[in-house]
Amino acid sequence: MSLAAKDLLQAARRVVVLDFGGLGDHIHSLPTLWLIRQSAPRAELHVVSTAAFYGPLTPWINHTHLYVKRGLGGDLAFLGWLRGLKADAVIAITGSNHACAFAGFSGAALRVARKADANKRWRWQPWLLNAVVDAPYHEIPMYRSRWNAFRQLGLDGDAPEFPVAIDTGLRRAAGVDEDGYLHLSASASDDRRDLPMVQMIALWNQLHARLPGHRIVVSGNATARGRERLATLVAGIDFKPWRVFDGTLDVPAFLSVMQGAVLHVGPDSGGLHVARVAGTPSVSWFRPNHHLNNWFPDDPERHHAFVAPESRDDGLYGIATETLVQAALRLLPVTEAA
Repeated sequence: MSLAAKDLLQAARRVVVLDFGGLGDHIHSLPTLWLIRQSAPRAELHVVSTAAFYGPLTPWINHTHLYVKRGLGGDLAFLGWLRGLKADAVIAITGSNHACAFAGFSGAALRVARKADANKRWRWQPWLLNAVVDAPYHEIPMYRSRWNAFRQLGLDGDAPEFPVAIDTGLRRAAGVDEDGYLHLSASASDDRRDLPMVQMIALWNQLHARLPGHRIVVSGNATARGRERLATLVAGIDFKPWRVFDGTLDVPAFLSVMQGAVLHVGPDSGGLHVARVAGTPSVSWFRPNHHLNNWFPDDPERHHAFVAPESRDDGLYGIATETLVQAALRLLPVTEAA
């Protein structure tokens, strides 16, 4: 089936990719999407995502769409729209039930999905598909395992790539009119992935004191928890950040701001994955769990990541503040850190 799948893709007039997940998931999908784009160079490529990532960043995608869960009625309407596209190929990058069902009932000649990991049931999905790709989960970063999986269709590619178009004007428009600053992220999605507030305040103060030559830009997410945590941090530190963004940056602007930074420091969150795409070194921390390797950085020369020995409901414990500070100093050029 892999050769037939490759032939169908190369001849396709219209290809739809279903990429359901968060910001980090979409970033890790980029190499696979680029692999598909290269294998179907003449096709009209549509990407359906669940977070607003694609668009100006990926001009090689012809059309981007946002999928929002709205119950059975909404899903039937979405399926009607999908079938109306009359795509030659519909590819579900993930093995989620929704994505597999949409691909299976799309009416496309080629219907592909990646098999779900062992923690999820995989019974009826193959009956709706005519190609399934499979690669181990939880062993290497998601962008590599996903890319490896879809290479099984016979698609040509030498190595995973992250092709994005970053507009430096977006950070200028946001008031970040100089480069070379530190970027600090205030929070992950929940307390179990964040350092305790007292330690975060100490870390930010130490970075400011040890790197006095760098302005500091801080950002948080747009949730109520994220904004509250950012406000508490800014109120608790003993310096005034150069710029503060409390979830007001859209993804293209966030990527632009990240590209202008010499270093990103923050938890396992979307900001870490944005730093990878922007080419910005990072220091990050993770909680121990079974899917750690899916998101853990695989470039230790540029991305220093630490796994906390203990994760509690109120935060991560066991990573010394000085360990994180020293990691930041190692990543900056000697002349900058002096």
